[in-house]
Amino acid sequence: MYDLIDECGEDLKSLGYEETQHGKYSLRIGKIEVNSSEKAKHTGFDKGTYIIYNCPLMHGYGEDCFDYISEQICKGLRLLMRKNNLNKKSRLLVVGLGNPAILADSIGPKVLDRMDLDVFRKPLRIFKFAPNIFVNTGINSFEVVHMLSIWLDVDGVCIIDALGTDSPSRLTTSIQINDVGMTPASAVNNLGNKLCKASLGVPCISIGVPTMLLAGKVSPEFPEKLILTPKDIHSEINNLSKLISQAITLSF
Repeated sequence: MYDLIDECGEDLKSLGYEETQHGKYSLRIGKIEVNSSEKAKHTGFDKGTYIIYNCPLMHGYGEDCFDYISEQICKGLRLLMRKNNLNKKSRLLVVGLGNPAILADSIGPKVLDRMDLDVFRKPLRIFKFAPNIFVNTGINSFEVVHMLSIWLDVDGVCIIDALGTDSPSRLTTSIQINDVGMTPASAVNNLGNKLCKASLGVPCISIGVPTMLLAGKVSPEFPEKLILTPKDIHSEINNLSKLISQAITLSF
């Protein structure tokens, strides 16, 4: 199972995939609507809208580049919100999946760390939560997110997590958003329950960044479960967490 829809191995252009070049910083934005059972079968991805932001030199351009990409992601998030009848008055739970103790898996919690909440504002509309991982807590991420979404009576859930890729050039330089949801730890196992509208009862918007190279998919010479990460993972995670937190704050 692939995390990035444009790595599924299918000819996505024949299925309606469109990619545009966005002037600055060589940013390419791709979009596909998986709006039929046939498309879902071909891609292996559930029905919904997928938007992918690819900027291979993202970490070499600096703050202006991060701000620009953040604005573009904000536009995509607003599109997904409108599609799912969410707006600036909606109650939203933002969930940062991953293990905060492992840099390559910490993008979710890092984004939440950068999000400021006005907790004294009444009524409080935005909530954030990082469930950590099952092996550290003994609690399944799906169960606790499901419980919170009901208890807080939210209108939607936004999920941030690290993804896996089989392309070294895409590590920390691609960002995928969709309104389909996400399965915790899908890149390394299939043990989690999917966080999605069908399972939570509310729209789910997900934001994923490939921070782990699935070496076994790159070459049969590598062990199947070997995972590699960039050598500058610390600074790249910091850049991405700031970029994504800005996009979420502007959108929500």
